[in-house]
Amino acid sequence: MHATPSDCGSRVPDRAEKKERTRNRRAADRHPGGSLARRLAIFAVLSVVTLASLVVGRGDAPAAQAAPTPNGYALVQDVTTANIGSMVDFALIPGKPDEAVVVTQGGVVWRVSLTGAFARTEFGNLSGLVRSSSEEGLLSLAFSPNFTGDSRVYVYYTPLATRCAPITRCSRIARMPVVNNDMVEASETVVLDIDQEIAQSNHNGGRLLFGPGGYLYLSIGDGGGAGDPNETGQDINDLLGAMIRINVTGQQTYSIPADNPFVGVAGDDRLWAYGLRNPWRYSFDRVSGDLWMADVGQDAWEEVEKIAKGGNYGWDCYEGNASFEPAGCTSPPSPFIFPRAVYAHTLGCSVTGGYIYRGTVLQEIYGWYVYGDYCSGRIWAVNPADTSNPVQLVDSPYNITSFAELPNGELLVITFQSAVYRLTCAATPDSDGDGHGNACDLDDDNDTFSDASEAVIGTDALDRCADTTTPDDERGPAFGEPVSPWPADINDDRFVDIIGDISKVTGAFAQSVPPAPARYDVAPDPPDRLIDVIGDISRLTGLFGTACVP
Repeated sequence: MHATPSDCGSRVPDRAEKKERTRNRRAADRHPGGSLARRLAIFAVLSVVTLASLVVGRGDAPAAQAAPTPNGYALVQDVTTANIGSMVDFALIPGKPDEAVVVTQGGVVWRVSLTGAFARTEFGNLSGLVRSSSEEGLLSLAFSPNFTGDSRVYVYYTPLATRCAPITRCSRIARMPVVNNDMVEASETVVLDIDQEIAQSNHNGGRLLFGPGGYLYLSIGDGGGAGDPNETGQDINDLLGAMIRINVTGQQTYSIPADNPFVGVAGDDRLWAYGLRNPWRYSFDRVSGDLWMADVGQDAWEEVEKIAKGGNYGWDCYEGNASFEPAGCTSPPSPFIFPRAVYAHTLGCSVTGGYIYRGTVLQEIYGWYVYGDYCSGRIWAVNPADTSNPVQLVDSPYNITSFAELPNGELLVITFQSAVYRLTCAATPDSDGDGHGNACDLDDDNDTFSDASEAVIGTDALDRCADTTTPDDERGPAFGEPVSPWPADINDDRFVDIIGDISKVTGAFAQSVPPAPARYDVAPDPPDRLIDVIGDISRLTGLFGTACVP
């Protein structure tokens, strides 16, 4: 669980006191050549072009948006049957899109309905197996990628001392079968016991998740105690202070993936990354597969980072970007990777990792990494595509223990206040007074141009020309490409024509696109997220033959 800054060993509940509290024009038909007859005639030509060429479809993921509205978000209660104490994890049940399980630190796992169709029911009870004190307990659960066929579930917990023997104190990955929505604890298979090395009850991490390749990942802390007394963070020969990656599918216990970074070289073959202090929560981006993590700090700094294969994240040589214990740190096993974002203990004391937002409601933060703080209740978003500062989304009164991602990409916030909340838009600020908070208002200033495109091209689709001659660069920085400010010119030749531009869009006809700025969606304001005749192609045909004049 979350570590206290001073590592004084207090239970997580004792920390409950909050420290601190795509602008495109609708009037395309006004442009020369924009009559309906002309559009229909050109579309007939386009249909032939499309069938003949079937030019490529859209880029898969849009670039992240401009900065979201600070403090423009709110939390609303969701999954109301999950009014359960000491919740630490939440996992969707495979094959049952409206059901999930909630994990409690004390060891009980509850099955809940996302729609309220049934009252919560007990899914598993490990309370007789776990040691639950301070940061120990049942900490995470992951369903097998083949759960609908093998009915296996994996758990991560701190066992009672007698169950660790001959290890004095351990953390455990175990597998259990599920029969009729009930975990069979008596049929536990121990997959891996990790020696905590010293008799501390903190810095256990950690989370279990299956990655995009089907391997099981675990984040685990440095073993406890202030300042990493056993120097495990920089030790590549143990599993503490690290992210590990193993293959459990079809195995009695586990095997080691051949592409793990330390296979065949010095270091424990099970390691994926190291130099971590107490990595409490992490997630995989459902679009890119990238792994993002929050690592709980010591006395001064909390940090979030993108985790790379074989990466060394600095602890205990560094806490965040600050030197912590320089002795012996001049020649680390591999170069340090510094955090994407940090915050000081004036804003919180224990970071909780979240997700890259891939929902459709909160367009401002599409593609941004969302995370929070257990102590202060603050929630931030940071743009993975650049080095800009994080933006605070909401300052809540809750102790945030985890985040969860719904099937539709919306985000849940798990709290120690016996409630689950959903991240949504606040009513204020509301710049145009239309009753829709800016964070969810596609046109904050009510000038008929959507905010997303207005930020790039102003209030005229033709008022700026392409900033590059690189073809098809509309996908943006997330793909290593600049964003062309003239969306009608798909191939950046400074001219709107059939072959270069319109055929690209017709080639993606009827495909949906994620939230803006997906540059093939040139629909009337607001962007309709569907490439279609009326919204997009007719708009481009209205611009057919137009040259961009710098």
